[in-house]
Amino acid sequence: MLPARFEELERVQLELELRRRLATTASLQGLVQEEQRDQQRLQQEFDNRLSPLRNDLERLVSEIARLESRLDRMMFSGGTVSDEELDQEADDKRADEAAWWAEWRHKQSERSQQRVAKTVSPMPDDIQMRRLYRTLARLVHPDRAKNAEDREHREEIMRQANQAKEARDLTWMQQLLAAWSRDDSEIPSQSEAMRGRIAELGLEQQQLRRELNQLKESALGRLLRLGERDLRRHLRHEESKLRRELALTRLRRRRVLRTIDERRESLSASAGDS
Repeated sequence: MLPARFEELERVQLELELRRRLATTASLQGLVQEEQRDQQRLQQEFDNRLSPLRNDLERLVSEIARLESRLDRMMFSGGTVSDEELDQEADDKRADEAAWWAEWRHKQSERSQQRVAKTVSPMPDDIQMRRLYRTLARLVHPDRAKNAEDREHREEIMRQANQAKEARDLTWMQQLLAAWSRDDSEIPSQSEAMRGRIAELGLEQQQLRRELNQLKESALGRLLRLGERDLRRHLRHEESKLRRELALTRLRRRRVLRTIDERRESLSASAGDS
């Protein structure tokens, strides 16, 4: 049996390395997705327990702001102020606050969507699409044209490549590359293609590892690393803190209401004396 040629041995080694990197990349993608699911589950659990309290607190704070605005109007009034006038002023302020909160929630939603977009790993088809597009762009670049007709043809191919990329049509991109690569001198060898793919996977693995570390170092990631008992203790602590804040806010609301009643009685008495 003749010994294998150097090129064949190199190709086998590249194939083995490519398979190893593909497996490692798939494993890292799985770890990132699992971490994202666990954090989403934990966030949902926290929201289910804490959101009702947060919503109550938010409504109370908004109501107190309206009541204090009414009280300021009564304090600086030289005479009585009708409930209708106060209610109209409160309605106007409530409408302004509703618009402000709607804008705030919209911005929060946008930021949340941006965070999700940053944490989503690129899918294999997206990676292959970028690789094919870069290969085709390198081969078809108009600067490599031999004449005006060749340049026009290359520009048309690149227009189609851009359309295929925007449409995320992997089959179309593959067909464009296959149709162009008739000249063997311009077709990257199998070994060169595998080396390029191995290098891309190495970069992707670095990105996935950074992403995984960032997820684990986030607030939710650190909470996930706590034991079940410590996690429950943290949740109870947050719930207790919100309940205390809610109780203090309710007390503040009662004080404002009492002050409004006292001021109304004072204004009524002044009007009666006059």
